[in-house]
Amino acid sequence: MKTHQLHSWDVSVEQARAIQKNLRAWIVTEGQSCRNPRLMARIELACARSGPEAITVQACVSVKALPSLQLLERKVALRHSSFPDTPGLAAFCKAPAIVAALEKLARVPDFIVCDGRGITGADSFGLASHIGLITNLPTIGICGPKPRQLSDVLGPQRAAWLPLQESVRYAALVRVIDGLDPLVVSPAHRMDLETAIQLTLAAIPATTSAREYQQLLYPEAGIRPPAPVKLQMIQGRRKG
Repeated sequence: MKTHQLHSWDVSVEQARAIQKNLRAWIVTEGQSCRNPRLMARIELACARSGPEAITVQACVSVKALPSLQLLERKVALRHSSFPDTPGLAAFCKAPAIVAALEKLARVPDFIVCDGRGITGADSFGLASHIGLITNLPTIGICGPKPRQLSDVLGPQRAAWLPLQESVRYAALVRVIDGLDPLVVSPAHRMDLETAIQLTLAAIPATTSAREYQQLLYPEAGIRPPAPVKLQMIQGRRKG
């Protein structure tokens, strides 16, 4: 799969802010749709500190058929980043690993569901929006809600949703699994909010177990190492 190199990743924080401000003008979230998609790509991330000022990012991209969700392809890439941990600029740390994984794909998905934010406000530009422009594919951002975003007003049933802002519909709280915490779903590029919600529900079926969903909603910070071997002392027989 081909991607578009929009800029260098080796930039300062000030340059990164300027790049995102310019890219924000290219995002389209109104009047867009993704009709009859047959392939979806799911981007999942894990990060771990690899030094005082360095982080290792693991990006896993899975391509699945719709509506069966049969896994067709999975690619993984690791990249090291020394970009400062700066709010709002996650793409400059995490996107290079995602791009490396995407470029390994043999298939081109119809849309992407990416860990991270899309467009959640008038001036926002999240990691998922960066990926949307890099691929020029319809893209959705999903992430766990902040504590203040958990609302008792949101119905407990699957598919219940509320816009995060009353005046405009940039993003929404969506109940994906009955009775469990909602996701924040945000259109990232070439996607409107209602379609983003429908496709997120298609990507995460109602049969998803509570454990799997909690791992998706609140991923652990870090690439999990192999489980350590547990040693157990066994009392031997005494020779009489």
